[in-house]
Amino acid sequence: MANLEEDLIFASKLIEDKEKCGEYFTIFNRLWPFATVNMKEYLEPYNLEGKTCVTLQGSSDHIFELALKNPKEIIGFDINPLTGYYGNLKIAALKALKTQEEYLTFFRNKGYSNKLFNKETFKEISKYLEGNAKIFWEELFQTYSSWQIRENLFSKDEGNWSEIKGALNYITPENYAYLKNNVQNINFTFMNTDVKELASRLPYNVDFITLSNLIIYAQGLFPENTLENWHRLIELLALRLNKDGHIIAGYFYEIENEDDYRDMYNKKLRDKIFNSSSYSYHLFTKMDDLARQKTSSNHDATLVYTK
Repeated sequence: MANLEEDLIFASKLIEDKEKCGEYFTIFNRLWPFATVNMKEYLEPYNLEGKTCVTLQGSSDHIFELALKNPKEIIGFDINPLTGYYGNLKIAALKALKTQEEYLTFFRNKGYSNKLFNKETFKEISKYLEGNAKIFWEELFQTYSSWQIRENLFSKDEGNWSEIKGALNYITPENYAYLKNNVQNINFTFMNTDVKELASRLPYNVDFITLSNLIIYAQGLFPENTLENWHRLIELLALRLNKDGHIIAGYFYEIENEDDYRDMYNKKLRDKIFNSSSYSYHLFTKMDDLARQKTSSNHDATLVYTK
């Protein structure tokens, strides 16, 4: 968040003229309001107490899900600089708002829209914002309506309440209260960087890296030799991994779906490249728009590298 003025101009363009500027922006320029992966199950196997963790930032929900595992440090990264400000807003909200219901009322669209990004609530949250994050959000809330900010700065990719509740741990009353009481122990920093540059940008070696569902966009990131280039990216990140560390090389929605056009969903091609003993799969309950499909024989899955 070193380029505050540029980031405010960027955010204002997104908010003010969505249609006119639409051709200049991609889905990665907007913010994800909440996670779109099953964090409850995909992060469950990992003991991260006292560990240094790196996560794709996205909705910033990874900050809280990882914090429940008591790591030493959490480093968020994202090519979109605005995600850093959003992470700080969510942490400030955790400090300011007493219950997860108040938190959800402020951030959630579906089912909570009557007080979405409510300005009176923001005044309370802003007391816990600092530095550039405070300036950024106060400028936006002074300039635009709550509706303008939430409608145009964010993507529409947000599941219903039952779906979100099935995918996240931190929004239960007990876990929210635990995080609120221990928020001072959340050691979080944000890096505005492309995943292709992540290995060279990390300040030191780490214990756990999750790229979340970025793998499903690998075809766009590497149009040629997608699988080989993604494998090379993971191998470079592995050089920054401590012994017995893990990399979540990718989250797959319904991994058995080989009708998907992307090379990553072709098991034969994928297993030909990710073929060493360092790679394994973690299968768990398939989610359909984040709602558990207990009657399905298919699975969501992560591709995991273990050092």
